[in-house]
Amino acid sequence: MSTSNQPEPVTLGAPFDACNALASAKNANLYRAAMRLSPERQKFFLASYASMRVIDDIVDDGFLELPDTERHLDRENVLATLDHWQAQIIAAKSGAPNPLPEIGPLDSDVYDALRETLGRSDLDPDPWIELADALRRDVAEDPMDEWEDFISYCEGATAAPASIFVYLLSARYDDEIGYTSPLTNTPLYHARDMAIFCYIIHILRDLPEDIKGPDRLVTIPAEVLIAADITIGEIRNAIGQGRYQDLDLLGSILMEHAWEHFETGQARSGELLSVLDADEADTLSRLFTVYIELAGAMMENGYAAFLSDREEIMQITAQSSLPDVKDDTQD
Repeated sequence: MSTSNQPEPVTLGAPFDACNALASAKNANLYRAAMRLSPERQKFFLASYASMRVIDDIVDDGFLELPDTERHLDRENVLATLDHWQAQIIAAKSGAPNPLPEIGPLDSDVYDALRETLGRSDLDPDPWIELADALRRDVAEDPMDEWEDFISYCEGATAAPASIFVYLLSARYDDEIGYTSPLTNTPLYHARDMAIFCYIIHILRDLPEDIKGPDRLVTIPAEVLIAADITIGEIRNAIGQGRYQDLDLLGSILMEHAWEHFETGQARSGELLSVLDADEADTLSRLFTVYIELAGAMMENGYAAFLSDREEIMQITAQSSLPDVKDDTQD
């Protein structure tokens, strides 16, 4: 991995500053990686990520956190909001004015930013539509019984957003033409398997936090829980009581699935190198390295040992590969 300098923050202006406020809130690895791109591609990323953050928060932090009775009463309203969001995405792609300025979940800043970027690109709106399909499944609370159910969910929930990042790595911007990519395969082809690998590692990394919420927010299929001979309630108790050794089998099963996608993911992401320059390849490497090192830490002494040192490991792996964008306003 290259040791290129830490990126400097770029002032992008309206409407992208509003998108940055949404996108940077969780300081995710993908956000920090995208801030290494050129300013025009940062704009596209911020518009894309903010537009997805808006609807994801409505579903995850709003609807799915509600008690059973309130979710039942609000389900149709949230599904309608998803339809409105998808209509806004399609309109932004066409370069049209906001079709739902009063009831659509995208405000004027996020909508305008998306119209100025997605609307001036050769990227299809498919990643947004696939995310909407995954979120409809969340709202419907469809059961995730089999591993294939999990993979199907991942196609929209994580691989589709990751495909936008792959597109942006390869994209070139021209004032007259807009954004174009030379990729011969779809961005999803290059992103899918590494995105699934990273998502499984993400689930294992964040399990102590996610388990504090409702069971429905823990995206581990029933098939895996049965194989690990454990329930969501038992996971919650084990973490709460620090009995991390009870989770070793669960961790090893999920890690095995993760590595099943790693080899294909590495090969398909490696195919990008012919169209990426050195800095773009370095950014991709840095993003993957965070999750590869987390996976290595989980394997080295077992998942229980990782959980015991989780906070320190997370800080080291993130900051060594994707340090925060430097902020000269802070000493």
